[in-house]
Amino acid sequence: MNYIYDILANFNSCFYDFYDWDDGDDIVHIKKLPILKVDSNFLNSVKYYDVFVDCSLLEKIHKKCDFFKGNKGKFSYVCALCDGCEAIIVRFDSKGRVIGRSSMLIDEGNEVIDMAEGIGVSNFNISINNKVCCDFFKTRHELSINNFILDSLSHMDFDKLRFLYFDCFDEHEFDIDKIIYRITDEVKNNFDFISGKIYDFLKLTSINK
Repeated sequence: MNYIYDILANFNSCFYDFYDWDDGDDIVHIKKLPILKVDSNFLNSVKYYDVFVDCSLLEKIHKKCDFFKGNKGKFSYVCALCDGCEAIIVRFDSKGRVIGRSSMLIDEGNEVIDMAEGIGVSNFNISINNKVCCDFFKTRHELSINNFILDSLSHMDFDKLRFLYFDCFDEHEFDIDKIIYRITDEVKNNFDFISGKIYDFLKLTSINK
């Protein structure tokens, strides 16, 4: 087994690039982490989808990750996965389900990639559910804005909704269902066009309450 030493991980249910890490995240300091080389399809499935891996992978990594603080019992199945071009850190539960994903800092990821050149590819069975864990096309900050907007719409009074609709589309609309549907659709599918304007409006109105 090959290992990398003294690295940081930020486990989340969705995969976030290191530049999307927040100050309030629970950063884990890992002393020793096993490395497995896999093919790109396997890596991308683990990175973006709700998946289960077979027990042979779990057996290889069981309790082989050490921490600078007492997390070993909490993190029994953790490893770095690398396809030769990219490296991520993954946490599994005892049944093989992915329960945490972390990007790596650039220098640490590059170190794993360099080490992987001398490692053979391991093949593991994987079961992929249909649920996509992450939105491939939005940053963590953009997803946070989207969620804030959609939550705020459900609590907004009719007059503010009408005003917001006119501000966004330069049209009057009096059907509340149509207002909410169109704004929601634009937020989900046309983020760059409308979300910034709506977010500024909502923040302003919340300050002026």
